[in-house]
This record gives sequence, C-alpha cells and structure tokens, in this order.
Amino acid sequence: MKKILLTMAITWVGFTSIAQVICSVQSPASIAGNYDFTWATPANGDWSTPNFLTPGVFVEDTLMLVDDGTPGLNPEGNPNSAQGCSPLLNNLTGKIAVIYRNVCEFGAKAKNAQDAGAVGVIIINREPDVIAMGGGAEGTNVTIPVVMVNDATGALLVNAMLEGTVVVFLGNKTGLFNHDAGIQIGRSLLPKSTAMPALLAQDSSEFNFELGTKVFNYGILAQTNATLIATVEGPAGAVVFSDSVSGISLASGDSVDIYPGQANSLNQFYLPTYAAGKYKLTYTLLLSTPDQYNSDNVVSTYFVLNDTIFTYANTDVTTNLPVSNNGYRPNNNNSSFSSCLTFRDPNASRIGIAGVYFSASTAAASNIDLTDEEIGLTVYKWEDDFMDLDDTQFGFNSLNPIAFGFYYYQSNLQSATVFGKLNTPILLEDNQRYLVCAQTTNLEVYLGFDTKTDYTTNSNFYAQPITQIENDGAYFAAGFGTDITGSIGLRTFEASELGINQNTTIEGMVFPNPATDLVTVSVQAEGEAVLTITDITGKVAASQTLNLVNGQDKVSMEELEPGLYFFNLVLENGLSTKISVVKR
Repeated sequence: MKKILLTMAITWVGFTSIAQVICSVQSPASIAGNYDFTWATPANGDWSTPNFLTPGVFVEDTLMLVDDGTPGLNPEGNPNSAQGCSPLLNNLTGKIAVIYRNVCEFGAKAKNAQDAGAVGVIIINREPDVIAMGGGAEGTNVTIPVVMVNDATGALLVNAMLEGTVVVFLGNKTGLFNHDAGIQIGRSLLPKSTAMPALLAQDSSEFNFELGTKVFNYGILAQTNATLIATVEGPAGAVVFSDSVSGISLASGDSVDIYPGQANSLNQFYLPTYAAGKYKLTYTLLLSTPDQYNSDNVVSTYFVLNDTIFTYANTDVTTNLPVSNNGYRPNNNNSSFSSCLTFRDPNASRIGIAGVYFSASTAAASNIDLTDEEIGLTVYKWEDDFMDLDDTQFGFNSLNPIAFGFYYYQSNLQSATVFGKLNTPILLEDNQRYLVCAQTTNLEVYLGFDTKTDYTTNSNFYAQPITQIENDGAYFAAGFGTDITGSIGLRTFEASELGINQNTTIEGMVFPNPATDLVTVSVQAEGEAVLTITDITGKVAASQTLNLVNGQDKVSMEELEPGLYFFNLVLENGLSTKISVVKR
C-alpha cells in the first residue's frame, strides 16, 4: 500500500469494525468463503458508489473478466485487455466485472465496466494486499459497487472462472438471514505480542493475557443460547487451554461484550510453564440453531515463544520474523519517517538488543530500487512518566537515544524482512519503556506494515502503546491506526552472552556508502586508529592513521578507482572492524 493518509487509516477502522460488509464467494464450493478486500466508499466524495454501511446493500452475481481489446501482457503477465482502460468489447450485463489493476484510474476502469452493463466491479491488485481506491476523474459517475482484492485472491477467482461459473456476494449481509451471528478480529482481545523471547515467559506470572470478544447478531431473529469458546493450542497441536461462556442472548441487530469485568467473561490465559514454539488462539461462536452464514463464527491468531525475536506483527511460519503486506508512509511527509515499536517488561534485564528487523519498498512507478538505500536505527529510553495512553502525562517528550545503527541495502530487497545491527549491543533494564525505530529520509521509500494483526481491542483495553510512527519529527502513538501494525521487530540475546565474541571486534560504519570522494568513518571509540584499505583481491590500496573525535574522522577516496573496497580499522585497544565500501 502506498501513500496512505493518517486520517484515512483512522476512518477505515471506523467503518470496517462496525459493519458486516463482506466479499464472499458463494460458488463453487471449492473456493467458497470470505476474502480480504477494500471498497470504493462514497464517504470521501470522489465516488457515487452504493454505501455498503447500509444494511442490506449488496450485489450478488456471476463474475466476468473484462476485455477492451488491448494487445499484450502487463508486467505481472496478465492480459492488457483485462485492465479495462478503454471501452469494453464484451457485454457485462448482469455480471460483476473482474479487472486487473495497473494503468489508468480506478474510476475509469469502473465506469467502462458500468457502461458495458456490469452490476459491480472487482479490481485485482498487483500486490499481496489491498489498498484504498480513489475515484479519479470518473469516480463520481460510477454508481455500481467497486471492490479490490489482493493478487492471490484474484488469481484464485480467475482460475475458477476458467473452470466454470463463479458467483460472488459483495456488500452488507446484515438482516439477510434469520440466524446469523458473528465475531471479528478487530473486536477480539489478542496476545500482547506475536513473538516473545522465551526468557521472558518462564511461567504464568511472566506470560499471560486476557481473553474476550464482542458478539454481534446480524440476523433477523433473536438468539437466546449462543456459546463462545476460547481455545489455545500448544506447539504440539494439542489444546492446552479452553474456556467458554454459554447462554448468550442477543436481540436482532444487537451485540454483547464478552470481556473481563463484564457480566459474561472468559478466564485469563496462562500456563504453569511454557514450551517454546507456536501457539494458536481461537475464538468460536456457536448458536443453538445452525448459523446460516458461519464464515464469521471463528477468529484465530498465533503467537510464538522463541529464542530471540520480539514483535507485534504477523510472523513468518518458518523464521518467526515479522512480515509486512503493505508499504506505508504519510502523504504529508517532507523529511523523516520512522516505524517504531514499544518494548517494556518486568524481567527485561535478562536480555539485550542486538538489532532491528524491518522491511521497506518503493513504488513501481518511481523506477527507484532499494540498492544502497540507508535506514537509520535508534533505540530510545522512553522516559516520559505515564501509566497508559489515557494518562495526561503521556507524550514523546523525553526520548533519550542510547543505541544506534545503520542498514545499507546491498540489493533491491523489496518488502523483504531484513536485519540491521546496532553499532553496539545493549542490555535492557526491568520495567524501563523503550522506543525502537527504523527511519528513512528518502521520500520514495515506504516502510513495511501488517494489516492482518488488529490490535484495536487490545489498545482500548490495555491502553498501552504498541507500534508508532514518526513523521517529520512528530510521533503518533497509534501510528496509522490500531488495526495497522508496524512490521518491525527486535533481535534479542541473553544478557549473560554480552561480551562473548566481542573482545576482538567492534561495529563501525562508513558514510556515504556508496562513496565518491570524501567519506566519514564512524565507530564508538576515541583516539588513534590505523586504517588499511584493501581492494577486492586483498591488495592494499591505501593506509593512514585516523584521529577519532567523537568516534569519527574523514577519509579521502579521491585517488581510488571505482569499485569495492574494504576498510580495515584497528583501534589502540586492539579492537578492529572491517567495513565494505563501494567507490563510484
């Protein structure tokens, strides 16, 4: 996702969390179910599409791929003719048009489909997630529903269309069935983080979290004996925790809170001891009469106890690293932009931080890749004295930087999770709040975020900061919204390991890198240091003695030919570092 407004992200939370708006395949049965999507809302004034927030506003019909006759394939390998940027050749009367995203405005695509008789539009994104769609010049002339699905969902739909008829429901299903209740991830209490170092989760007193969700009755008839079940499966796949609330009654169109402190509540999750590995939390809603639309009766999420990683974002099933499905930055950004996370733990002194995981991307239209891009890393002691987000003392006024690092992309690793080392690993203090940030100053770079892990209810219940953003020096506690999580993580280590393999080396950096003539060598040391510059064959290209003041000194590369060099720096105390530098 590119160029998302702060205000738009907050608005998005509002309408998706209260409405029962779905994009659901009705047939064939092999792909039936709900899929992630965004829709062209008329709320922003650039569309005249139907308002899905109104109960009962929907379309349900057969899909058809558009054809405007344009030859060739687009960069994703899909037919240019299915991008729908010119008047369509095929008749879409009574059909939901399927269109690939790429060139031309969303409104123009939808208007061409509408003119060809379509009753709705599904736009397939070229990326692994979905984005908010502007109407452009034609949006106010579009009166049929327009939604977007991600590339994987789009491929699933198109492949199914090749085999036969595909019918999809788009819109608000509230009031369409007699018996229909549901739960939502954004209204559910989740684990406090998705990955936690096992050193901080030794027993029930160290690792636990509250359970609960909001139950909605979308159906025509009242429900008098619904049951909510919460289970946690351990790393071996067996259920290690189960609790339930029964006898839940809901009038039509009503909802009930199943949260701690309410009349109906679930017990806190904890175990006497914890095995390392991945755990699965599941909420399941059952009605006394079979639910006529049960695709929204189950909410599941995962958390993992592991050796080194801490994150709030969705994690990779193999590596446990934070993953992103969108690249964001504020649209009013003029200089610096950071993705940050908060860390605080009563036993934090057991661990230290070695570095930061993050991801970044650039817009395809910019023709800019990430090679040689610099990302700054900073760990702050967050020393504002506040209890929670509701405290009048809450703020970002006392951020004390205690550790730094830089990451330089060696290749174009678009949206990949990478690791940036701190110049010097740091040990943590018990109950101290830390803010850890990855920052870019390139206006073409977007940092990675996760739209799958929705902490809206956690944020409301615990009122603690989770992931934040910095925009031109100003910090925002909820980032782009509590349903959008920064894909940033910490690599931790056991405190007793500090110093192991650290007695002969020290972290250092050279900037700018790639270089032209003059560069700065930076290490956390003072005094004299011997610098030897070698080329890729090991031949000494230059040598000199540096005088480090505040850890830095200048070095000229003017006499060196373009190519790859290694800066070998030996300090007076015997510590050394080796840094690769590219001369342009």
